[in-house]
Amino acid sequence: MLATNLPTPATEDQRRWGGRSWLLALLTFVPVAFLRAGVLTEPDTFWQVRTGLLMIRSRAIPATDPFSWTAFGEPWVINSWGFNVGVAAVYQLAGLPGVALACAILVMATAGVVLLLARSLGASPVATATVMLLAAPLLIGWLSARPQLVDYIAVPALVLLVRQLLYRSPGWSCLGIGLLMLVWTNLHSAALLGVAILGATAITLVIMRQPRARVLWCVLATGIALASVLVNPYGVGLLTHAVVVRTASTQLVEEWTHFDPSSPIEWAMLVAGLGAGVLAVRRREAVLIATLSVCLVISIDAIRFLPILVLLSVPLLAAAVSHPRVLRYAQSRRVVLIPGAAVGLAAITVMSLTTLNHVGRPDPSRYPTTLIQRIPQDCRLFNTYLLGGLVLLQRPDVSVSLDSRNDLYSADRVVLAERTLRGEGDLAHSLRGAGCVLVPGRSGLAQRLAQDPDWETTAAEPVATLFVRR
Repeated sequence: MLATNLPTPATEDQRRWGGRSWLLALLTFVPVAFLRAGVLTEPDTFWQVRTGLLMIRSRAIPATDPFSWTAFGEPWVINSWGFNVGVAAVYQLAGLPGVALACAILVMATAGVVLLLARSLGASPVATATVMLLAAPLLIGWLSARPQLVDYIAVPALVLLVRQLLYRSPGWSCLGIGLLMLVWTNLHSAALLGVAILGATAITLVIMRQPRARVLWCVLATGIALASVLVNPYGVGLLTHAVVVRTASTQLVEEWTHFDPSSPIEWAMLVAGLGAGVLAVRRREAVLIATLSVCLVISIDAIRFLPILVLLSVPLLAAAVSHPRVLRYAQSRRVVLIPGAAVGLAAITVMSLTTLNHVGRPDPSRYPTTLIQRIPQDCRLFNTYLLGGLVLLQRPDVSVSLDSRNDLYSADRVVLAERTLRGEGDLAHSLRGAGCVLVPGRSGLAQRLAQDPDWETTAAEPVATLFVRR
């Protein structure tokens, strides 16, 4: 029997509660979105804003690096040019607080699409809101102001469109898939994931012996998606660049590392995906079986895809929790469950309210904003991987040695910079060309420069020390 023909246990509940309950379910996620917007922690956010500002001013996408003194003029592919322009436009209007709030809206859009998918699977709004909040601790660390937020919206939206393609209106759904992929690829090159999901869905339909017409529609949609992905400023080059990014980031960036069996959080995220996969098989949901399978495989290879796996798990888990027996049990325990849920939601709300007076602030435990302003004019700066992006944004006159654009600098340069930061090797050679240095005061490099007569300690904060060449 087709998944759409299966009885949906929460249908009566949905009719009783109506759309207002789904809106309330969405609103319960607002504190989570604002809690993450309190501080900006990711170094990518800052150079993405700076790049967007450059593109708005020049009305062109830079083809070479314009920001560093170590890789200046080298070829550079921007895999999120549309997102960069968007956050830069917001930055021009409202600064970093505006960027943080705009990305909080993207987080809410993610929650909204997940709720729509849960509703289509027969979940109740109360169950979905509960599962979403339980999943929040696993997700919140990943909801930073970066183009990955686009991926979190696009994947569940693609699942909704493919379900429409298979069971209701294939023609219009193909058009919707093409438009979604066109927008996605120009906001973030991870749109290639969508092509993989569609291809896996077509294979799953064949394995499940679904009607030939559905398989053909899915194959057509895969072709449309691939063609749409290639409509970007780099064309086919975007495919090869994805490999470059993967190679440059492996074992250097935490989110690109393999699944860690010793991490309880990663296990919790993986188990949620596995559980949802079992539910998808029981429901014969071909689209979700394929999507979860793809995300499970790539999440083991690179943990940056684990959040997508969790987001896809929420609707299926919520639909399972919406079974009448489970709802009756929850109703019988409402005296305990309702106060517990209220306390948890209140705690998250209070924590989010405390961030309202510093929304969009660069994390003070990581970024020395005062020292950045004290860097000499037009200085060539040797800096850490973390600090380069914020320096580019706050001090456009300063050239950095490094930032978090791994695909530009290559793994070799990043490793060499880390070695220099530890104070190892020939520092005179490693710092040749640099007029100032901004690194943590406890680093080996800072300790050596403090004893070096050629360098002067200009200023220091708990998170960094600024040295200037005499």
